[in-house]
Amino acid sequence: MNYLRKILAIISFSLVIFTGVSLSQENINENVGTRGLGFLKIGVGAEAIGMGESHVAQSHNLFSSYWNPAGLSLMQRAQLGFMHNSWFEGINHEFIGYVHPLGTLGVLATSFSYLSFGELERRDASGELQGSFRPYDLALVFSYGKKFTSNFAAGINLKFLREQIDDKKAQALAFDFGGRYDVPKSQLTLGVNLQNFGTKVKFVEESFDLPLNLKLGAAYRLFEESIAITTDLNYPWDNDVNLGFGLEYTPITLFHLRSGYRYSWGGNDLGVVSGLTAGLGLSIESYQIDYAFVSFGKLGPTHRVSVLANF
Repeated sequence: MNYLRKILAIISFSLVIFTGVSLSQENINENVGTRGLGFLKIGVGAEAIGMGESHVAQSHNLFSSYWNPAGLSLMQRAQLGFMHNSWFEGINHEFIGYVHPLGTLGVLATSFSYLSFGELERRDASGELQGSFRPYDLALVFSYGKKFTSNFAAGINLKFLREQIDDKKAQALAFDFGGRYDVPKSQLTLGVNLQNFGTKVKFVEESFDLPLNLKLGAAYRLFEESIAITTDLNYPWDNDVNLGFGLEYTPITLFHLRSGYRYSWGGNDLGVVSGLTAGLGLSIESYQIDYAFVSFGKLGPTHRVSVLANF
């Protein structure tokens, strides 16, 4: 019984930490920690992260599979990419994926996301060391995006999800549904993405819903697209509404400067500084390298690096 309590404690920790809130605060949303597979909330791609995680209307590459699968429809070349995310306390998040355009039939993509908690000690009910284990979460995603008119595109993700803690595991199936609309005769794009609509995930004797989230956003480009301004509104079923704001400046074709801020309705529980983001990007021929910095206030910063290669 003590063993099961330890497993459930790890699950609870993973559910809470990915909400980015402090347990010492009194204004925590009553639904925090009630949904499983919290790693699905962690964004991918340093470009989007550096812009306040506001990319539902701006996404246009492999990482669209997370932000808005409809953005895949813009791609005309095959693309391979990966991302490394250095998270908290030795936790690492990895992503790799591939995009393959099919001409008028649309665009297909597949990606793999893996979250490692590192090595943890295994102990029995008396506290004696019994070796170690490596808990992890993973997602295998198949994506499709297509332009239906010159202004409207839609996309869908199919996700196979798994979590394992020692010899206990849980699995689930989920879908994302995205749409993108380019407003005629303007530089404005609107985007929407319903994320993580799927089955319950059962771990040991407990069942949890997935972290359902609705993204709504806009992107506006200025000065021959050398400046992009973005905003996203996220409505998660297990936390407060939050807003993301982003800015990208491209002074020359190969160099990108980014900044942003993410704000939770009612205030960021980890302090005003939490939610600040910044990033750099370098585009050289068929390659793009991006870096992003994210402040989590009292918890400290996290860093992401991503690379894209076009063929």
